[in-house]
Amino acid sequence: MTQEKQQGGRVLHVFNNIISQGTKDPDLPPEVPSRRWMYWQMTRAVAKKVVRAPFSLHTWAALRRQLLANILPDNLVYRYKAYQHGECNRCGLCCKIQFQCPFFVDEGPYNTRCSIYTTPHAPSACLKFPLDPMDLKLLQREIGNACTFYYEGAPQKLSILDFAKLYAQGVRQQLAKRKLKEAADSGD
Repeated sequence: MTQEKQQGGRVLHVFNNIISQGTKDPDLPPEVPSRRWMYWQMTRAVAKKVVRAPFSLHTWAALRRQLLANILPDNLVYRYKAYQHGECNRCGLCCKIQFQCPFFVDEGPYNTRCSIYTTPHAPSACLKFPLDPMDLKLLQREIGNACTFYYEGAPQKLSILDFAKLYAQGVRQQLAKRKLKEAADSGD
């Protein structure tokens, strides 16, 4: 805690750990040499997926997951999460289906991790995996039944009107969150 004198003789207490000294990008893990390298690796991975798309059903599933995770609002993306059971057993097979992800770190059997998973740079498709039973089924087709996630039940089917209502509601919620974050970042 530091003290600073202001006009009028008042003492203002400033907590350095609460008030940031400016916006600083979060540090990258030691496995990631630089942001430039990280973005280059992401670009290469996407290019590999696009090139292999005509030949692989898994590539179409990965592109589907990426699009849905980035386009749909959270209230639609997470519709199936209440019915999802199991947890990641850290086998790493989903990160090595067609090629090994450049951010995959293998520390032994059933002890793998993603080097950027906890950073803001992690792909939303990876963070939100599995999106729905179809996503999981397409993965299980490639790796066998090694993944321990499974679904029991499903949400009710949505009509086009219900989908549009939920989409509009989700977009409004995300815009409200963004405004709150911008207000908090402005430093009031």
